[in-house]
Amino acid sequence: MHAAPSFTSSSYQKGIQALFWALAAALLALAAVRPIVDPADKTHCESLLNHGGSWIDTQRTQWQPKGCMLKNYEPTSATSCLGKSRVVMIGDSVVRQLFYSVVKKFIPDFATDRDKHANIIHTDPTSGTTFEFYWDPVLNTTTAQELLSGQYQNAPVAQTPTIFLVGSGMWFLRYREWSGGLEEWKKTMANVVKVMNDPDSASPGKHLFISSIQSVNPDKLSDVRYETLRLKDIEEMNIYLKSITRNTVVTVPFVWNKMTETAMDATRDGLHFAERVMSAEADVMLNFVCNNQLPKVAPMAATCCYEYPANSGVQSLMLALLMIWLPIGFIVQTRYNEHPLAAFFPGIGVLRAMAVMAGSILYMYYSDRTTLFAKIGKAYSTPTFMFLCFLSLVAGLATLKRAEKDQPFLSRDQTDEWKGWMQIAILIYHYMGASSVSVIYNPVRVFVASYLFMTGFGHFVFYYKKADFGFRRVAMILTRLNLLTVLLAYTMDTTYISYYFAPLVSFFYLVIYGMMYLGHTHNHKPVFMIGKIVATAILSASMIYTPIVLDTTFAVLKFFFGITWSAAEWRFRLKLDVWIVFVGSLFSYGFIMAQELSITAHPHWAKARTVAIISSVIGLLGFFLFESTMEKREYNLHHPYISWIPILSFVVLRNSTADLRNTTSTFYAYIGRCSLETFICQFHMWLAADTKGLLMVSPWLEGAGSWSFNLILSTILFIVISNQLSGATGELTDWLITGREPKVKGLPAPPPALPLVNTTPRQRPVSAQGTPVPVKRQSVMLSPIAISAGAVGPPGPDALNKLMDASLRLETATSNELSESGSSGDIDLSNSLDKSPTQGESKQSARQQESVSLLIESNNNGSSTNNHDTSRERDHSRDSDAVPVTFKSLWAQPTWKVGIFFGIIWLLNFWST
Repeated sequence: MHAAPSFTSSSYQKGIQALFWALAAALLALAAVRPIVDPADKTHCESLLNHGGSWIDTQRTQWQPKGCMLKNYEPTSATSCLGKSRVVMIGDSVVRQLFYSVVKKFIPDFATDRDKHANIIHTDPTSGTTFEFYWDPVLNTTTAQELLSGQYQNAPVAQTPTIFLVGSGMWFLRYREWSGGLEEWKKTMANVVKVMNDPDSASPGKHLFISSIQSVNPDKLSDVRYETLRLKDIEEMNIYLKSITRNTVVTVPFVWNKMTETAMDATRDGLHFAERVMSAEADVMLNFVCNNQLPKVAPMAATCCYEYPANSGVQSLMLALLMIWLPIGFIVQTRYNEHPLAAFFPGIGVLRAMAVMAGSILYMYYSDRTTLFAKIGKAYSTPTFMFLCFLSLVAGLATLKRAEKDQPFLSRDQTDEWKGWMQIAILIYHYMGASSVSVIYNPVRVFVASYLFMTGFGHFVFYYKKADFGFRRVAMILTRLNLLTVLLAYTMDTTYISYYFAPLVSFFYLVIYGMMYLGHTHNHKPVFMIGKIVATAILSASMIYTPIVLDTTFAVLKFFFGITWSAAEWRFRLKLDVWIVFVGSLFSYGFIMAQELSITAHPHWAKARTVAIISSVIGLLGFFLFESTMEKREYNLHHPYISWIPILSFVVLRNSTADLRNTTSTFYAYIGRCSLETFICQFHMWLAADTKGLLMVSPWLEGAGSWSFNLILSTILFIVISNQLSGATGELTDWLITGREPKVKGLPAPPPALPLVNTTPRQRPVSAQGTPVPVKRQSVMLSPIAISAGAVGPPGPDALNKLMDASLRLETATSNELSESGSSGDIDLSNSLDKSPTQGESKQSARQQESVSLLIESNNNGSSTNNHDTSRERDHSRDSDAVPVTFKSLWAQPTWKVGIFFGIIWLLNFWST
């Protein structure tokens, strides 16, 4: 087997970063040029009405304008725009078809079998909207003239129409001798435009439209129509319409011609097109009129003729921190790091991680909350979906790599690979809009359940074996899961639970933590442990299935914090995967028991293994046969109770042989290591409108291949940014919780997060060799969360003694390492979340990886016998030298920190609402 490419090598990372910066600079430059080249189309109104587009499905139901997302209006959204208003149309049979399509946006079952040459007036009792159609194919009746001049007295309601449309042309061509032909049509339309555009007369409506002369299909026209409805005449009429309506208040949607020209198979008589085509034409008009009146809240899935809302106060604050405070920090720390102002900024390593985070969030903000980049709708295509899945499979197989040593069951590489290929499948599913396809939707639900299975499995193993229930690990995990989500929620002005994956994993992690902590001294008893898992599962399910629990919780959050979350949506997410986390816990407990009993040495192990493999194959095949027969709504009812079958079957088969267990795909593992970021960032960076559409980073490209090129380009940016963001989030999490700063290449190692201590020459500690031990004065901002956790912060009365102990330990460790290696270098004191104690690692070896700040913390807890004795000797000095109660001392207490944190959340939410 050939060696797979390394996605973590230094040369690979440098090449990817160079490619990323080149692409980012080019895209930003091109995106910035667009408003200069076409300043009149910042809201994509011109693109909607005149710049063409294409059908993105074979049934001709989804029209895609150039560069914006077209909203499909239905009764609720149409009523919110045109409720209690008038819609007036005058014209021929083509206009009548359009009229019916508009009415059906409000009344889907509106009858269309009416007198063809009669007026139609109908008031919808639900919306209060009045619809009026006046039959006048040559615009010569008194009614038409009075409506045009705003003098019509017989209107059903005395109200200016919101939409006023006239259309004529086909009868002038069909009955040339009677109507006066093309020349008479020109005179008529010129007069219509003149009256509509007259500022001194009453306007016939708020939005004035003239229908373009739509194309016909000559092959399907009758002989009489074929002789009179000539394409060259239709083209001449549209050119004339364009000339007389330029720089007027009249709107002519010439895109309707393009819509019919590219749907010639959707007409029976060559003149009148299918209802689905006319419905799309009605949507174009309603998007022009209504989109900017829609509530400007996420998801903003109608971007044609749409102005994004001004930033809220919270958004402005977030953007100011990212665009002003951060650059100032770089300047201060790189050029004026001795200045007192440096104390208000973290070190350069933290600033770099913040810069990656800030740059990524700003890219998402400008991509999905401004008109900088275009957005388009989704369209499912089975061949395209299968092709993308095939490409990802080829990439995975091409990067297979066998481990040098035998790997344990569900090793880190294997779970990263598992998360990676599932994440790719979920991304393709979202990009293609495949949620309506049940045979794809159902397995994707299993993929989400698999992540939660791993959550239950991994955290159960840790807490069962390590029994470490300290605050630090809880804070690390929750911060790592939610840091990006919380920042995006405030920057993008959306809700926390709309990024449902991070809240879902966080919720079930806390459930597992509480389950393992309660009665943890008895966790070694099998009956107690199994009973506790079952009881916790039943209690959790009862709380989720009982509406009053979540409804009350969310009502309290809204009352005190102004948080408006949907209890129904959150209940739906929890109910889908309510049991799988506990299945993962039970499975991990069984795995631990099997290890302790050395079950693989049992004489019947080979037979049991064979039975497990055969059962897993049957389980997988049976599941896929079962789910393929169900629609998504029906499957959702069964999913919580059957999702464990394909998951356990996969786990067994994936580890059934040594070759399978020890071989993993480096490409899938690479994606898996940043799967959290890819899942969250796809909302605004790869997709658009909070996953409702697709982001177009190459809107200047049109025609065949433009969609594919955009997919390649946006995917490269998306994956690289997600990978960089994953590393930055880990570094920021480590700094926030422990106070440690990441090491920056080319710069000295950052100092450990020690308390701020002023020393005099007489107080300076010395080492065992008699040399002074340097004590680093804190010159950068400490992490406030680390202070509250006790890792760093203001010194107590015995801080100097603790500092001496810590410094001597650091010097001893350094001296020992240098003497063993015979060379000089820095000790890596970083400890990310991923470096937490692994399965086979003792608590002592895990503690040895901690930094100096944690050594101080262990002294505080009295974990060392010698230090415990020393601390007892200092009790009297603590009492006599008590520090007075000040704001600084209160600030160092975790209780106050929690209160201040919730106070900030309260202010942010009420400010934003």
